[in-house]
Amino acid sequence: MATIRLKPVEATDADELFPMVHRSSVTDTLVWDGPTSLEGLRDGLVERERQVREGARHQFTIVENATGKKIGSIDIRPFEDGYRGDIGVWVGHPFQGKGYGTEAVRQILEYGFEKLQMEKIEAKVFLGNSASRRTMEKVGFQLEGTIRKGAKKQGEFLDEWLFGIIREEFSNSSRDE
Repeated sequence: MATIRLKPVEATDADELFPMVHRSSVTDTLVWDGPTSLEGLRDGLVERERQVREGARHQFTIVENATGKKIGSIDIRPFEDGYRGDIGVWVGHPFQGKGYGTEAVRQILEYGFEKLQMEKIEAKVFLGNSASRRTMEKVGFQLEGTIRKGAKKQGEFLDEWLFGIIREEFSNSSRDE
């Protein structure tokens, strides 16, 4: 039984998500530096909610089933070629280490392979972020290489691990569970 669910992002999610991501070390692992204000996050989510309704974006809020609390965010971004895409995910500190991130990644992969009909999904993880690396490997991603100076955060270039999973690998790992 799932311990979390993914629901399409809504502007009102900002109220619960903001305290977990504003000036939080959660953003140390993201290219995004986080919101500067609750209003700014809410305004951004208004636009994302509209894009989700129109089918132009695939962004979800991660919700803990037992409590109904909004605990993080995940999205999948199709590339222009249509058969590939990448994901981004974060989970707030109070909810880390409980397997929620792994479960959210599994659910977004299922969405990407089944609903969006992708053939390959990628994820980038800052070099040294072993918790996120373990999450990707648990769901079947393969380390494809290191992208040197793959991201720039707060004026500093960071290396990234590039992970990938193809449809057949995910289908096989889903059957094994």
